[in-house]
Formats: sequence, structure tokens, C-alpha cells
Amino acid sequence: MELDITGAFIYFTIPVLGGIRVTQTMLSTLVVTLIICIACVICGKDLKKRPGGRQVMVEKGVMMLRKMVTDTMGEHNAHWTPFIGTIFLSSILGTYIGLTGFLRSTTADISCVMVWAVMVTLIIWYNKIKHEGILGWLKGFTEPIVVMTPMNIVSEIAQPISMAFRHFGNVAGGGVITTLIYTALTIASTAVINLIAASGWVIAAVLLAVGVVLIVLWKKSGKKVALVFGIISAVLGLFGLLEAIGILAGVPILTYGLPAVLSCYFDLFSGFVQAYVFCLLTMVYISGALPEPQ
Repeated sequence: MELDITGAFIYFTIPVLGGIRVTQTMLSTLVVTLIICIACVICGKDLKKRPGGRQVMVEKGVMMLRKMVTDTMGEHNAHWTPFIGTIFLSSILGTYIGLTGFLRSTTADISCVMVWAVMVTLIIWYNKIKHEGILGWLKGFTEPIVVMTPMNIVSEIAQPISMAFRHFGNVAGGGVITTLIYTALTIASTAVINLIAASGWVIAAVLLAVGVVLIVLWKKSGKKVALVFGIISAVLGLFGLLEAIGILAGVPILTYGLPAVLSCYFDLFSGFVQAYVFCLLTMVYISGALPEPQ
């Protein structure tokens, strides 16, 4: 497997058109596409006038999506609902697929989200030209005054770039932060637990006993400070004791728990928010090119 230092792994290169690289992101995108297609087939079959639980949930989701589109873009743009839904599902599933551990998040690759942003920009330009004509579209760059033309051109070019980098930066940045914290906790675990274990089991036993005493005092006094220091002392003592007797030798104990909590924010919550923001910006920009007919 070849590694591309600028991004995803390169599995192999197809020797056509100067070489087409099949990357980790392409594989993840294919998997996400298959998941969406299969889900659509499953959710769309055997529809009945008296819906069951699955059909009710699907219809509720579709109605929520349609309401979001019509509230943002207007009723006359309701036909954009499938497009917005596809982008949303591709974005959120593309982010979550990185949680598998062996597939790369598609939204962590700037080339993927940049394609989405450029596609949205081309749709906007197409609809502006369709409704205003080429001259009308070009005239828009000179408004409100001619001297603003360079600024307007830069704004049009910057629009897809800002959309792409906002999405990519938040997803990729979250992964970097989680990795840095995991590495720091691994180093801290090795340093602290090994230091306690190196002093012998006596020090570890004393820390464990002190922790238990502080927890008992917390139950009697209700002081949270005693509880916090009691838990810390007891955990360090217990793990130091297990390290000293060789049960947990070399295991980075401090890396368990906290990285998972951070992942809930950076991978789950942040991934959902970025998918929603990207779709919201898409709806706003497209609706600006398709105003309600007079």
C-alpha cells in the first residue's frame, strides 16, 4: 500500500489518463454511496396506505427535511429536497464512517468537500444564467457600482472555498485534537503509573488506602474536594499496584474513557452540525439564485 503524504492512503493507480489514484477516500465514498442507495431501497419498498413503524419514521424524516428546505428556500424550491437530503446524508455518513477505524472520513479530505462546494457554485451560476441570461449574470458583478467588480469576482471564487474549508477544517481539526490528547494521555499514563510502580507496591497501596479514606470522609462530610482527590488517589494507587505486580504492564490506562468522550463531540455532534451548516449554506445560496416568481 502506497502512502500519499498529502492525504489519504493510495491503494493502487489505474494507468489511464496519466494515472488515476484509487485512495482511501474513494473507497469510503463508494461505501457511503452504497449505504445510501441500499437504505433508500429498503425504506422505499412495500409502502402502504396504513403505514407501519418503519414507514412512519421514514415519512416523518422526509417531511422534516422538506419543511427545512421550504422554510429556508421557499415553497417554490421544494423540489430541491432530494438534493439537499443527499448532501446531508453524504456528509454525515462520510464523517461517521471514520469511526470504523479502517475507513477514512470522506469529509476529512479537502478534495471531497471541495467537489461538493464547486458543484453547488456551478448550480447557482447555471440557475442565474438560466433566469437572467449571460448578460444579466455578468451585470451582477458590476453591482452596486462598477468599481466593486473585482470584489464581487473574488467573492464568487471565495464562496466554494470557504464552504469547503469550513467543513473540512472542523472535521479534520477534531481528529487532530483527539489524536493529540490521546498521545498526551499515553505519555502521562506511562510516566505517572510507571513512576508509582517503580517505587514498589507499598507506595501504590498507600495511595489506594488514602483514596478510600478520602471517599469515606466525603460520604460523612459531603465535601466534593475529598471525593475528587479520593477518586484520583484510589485510581492511581490501584493501577500502580496492578502495574507493579505485572497485570497491567505497559497498558496506557489514562487513555481509556476521556478520548471516547471527546470523540462524542468531535466525531458525532460536530459532524452532525457541520453537515447541517453545509446544507444550510447550500440552501441559502441556491435560493438566492432562485427567488420566488412574481
